Amino acid sequence: MNVFRFMSDEKREGSIRSKAPSAIEAPANTTKVPVFTVRDDYKPLVHPPLNDEQQNKLDRLREHTKSFMLPPDHEYYPNEKGFLTEATLKRYMRARKWDYEAAKTMLENTLIWRRDFRPDQLDPDYIRPEAETGKMYFNGFDNTGRPLWIMKPRFQNSKNMERQIKFIVFAIERGIRLMPPQVETLALLVDFKDALYADNPSISTCKKFLDILMNHYPERLGIAYIYNAPWFFVTTFKLIVPFLDPVTRAKAKLVSAPDSTGSTSGDWVNLREHVLPSALEADFGGDLNFEYDVNIFWDALLERTGRPYKIIDYN
Repeated sequence: MNVFRFMSDEKREGSIRSKAPSAIEAPANTTKVPVFTVRDDYKPLVHPPLNDEQQNKLDRLREHTKSFMLPPDHEYYPNEKGFLTEATLKRYMRARKWDYEAAKTMLENTLIWRRDFRPDQLDPDYIRPEAETGKMYFNGFDNTGRPLWIMKPRFQNSKNMERQIKFIVFAIERGIRLMPPQVETLALLVDFKDALYADNPSISTCKKFLDILMNHYPERLGIAYIYNAPWFFVTTFKLIVPFLDPVTRAKAKLVSAPDSTGSTSGDWVNLREHVLPSALEADFGGDLNFEYDVNIFWDALLERTGRPYKIIDYN
């Protein structure tokens, strides 16, 4: 997912200066406070009950993790114990289509990675420079209670590839901590407005990010909304859709214009049908006039998800 594109320092800094949020007078009802509280009437998506065979495989996986976990006196044991919930085990089984051996190997590899990378303990002070321009942040929830993970490639400011990858991992971990009960996925909203068709990240960077996303956060992306998709993206999307498996295809949706009326179908959706208008930013067709302010956003995010971090039982 080449959402953010690395440019030369000169091109990147020039684009940031010209495209960063300006001092244009905002509407009187503009807020800078992100929405981190889901409304009471959200309707979480619930997986069907397990059959006997699936339950048996889940029990085996649960029993196996006991032999692979860190000892109770290890400093990272509380974090690992919180990660290895029933919901986590089910996600790994679903990601491997209930192949026990494949799910077991996948989970073991994730535990090894988490012990080394410590994704839930990334230092917010180290990560914060990536958040300065508002290229990626959380604000609101969709109707199923999934946190809205908003990306705006036009505000790309990364100069450190390693920190950019850690920023994405940091965001996923914080997004998980924003999830209300019975919700275990994120709703990604990518706004391609004014995005530059620049050079892609290096192959090694892409591979590293995709490896982390697919192998260590399986079943965490619930849906991806593509807004202001450039013509080349739409064309490519139409070409590859026939080759995607149904589950993956269902997660990618192109967003229709805010002023379109009626329901949409297929690969196109109207965001107002999926997100309560009062909780959807005006830029995306909603009624919420939101202005990103890194100081207010960062303080609110850490207050809600942990300062510097918080150990949780994973949904």
